[in-house]
Amino acid sequence: IQGRVIVQFCVIYEGKVVDVVVVRGASQALDKEAIRVVSSSPLWTPGPQRGTPVDVLLTFPLHEVHQ
Repeated sequence: IQGRVIVQFCVIYEGKVVDVVVVRGASQALDKEAIRVVSSSPLWTPGPQRGTPVDVLLTFPLHEVHQ
């Protein structure tokens, strides 16, 4: 199975990824795998606003996801 899955998630001020949702999916299996991979990613660098880390909402395409 292969395809492209677009996910949306929030990187909170601590750098953790939370609230991962599929915006456009390819199949149920790929959508579930995309959520798993993004949710288990290491800490991200949060967005700065006036020098202070803030929560940031991102939409992220995952191309050619294989299972």
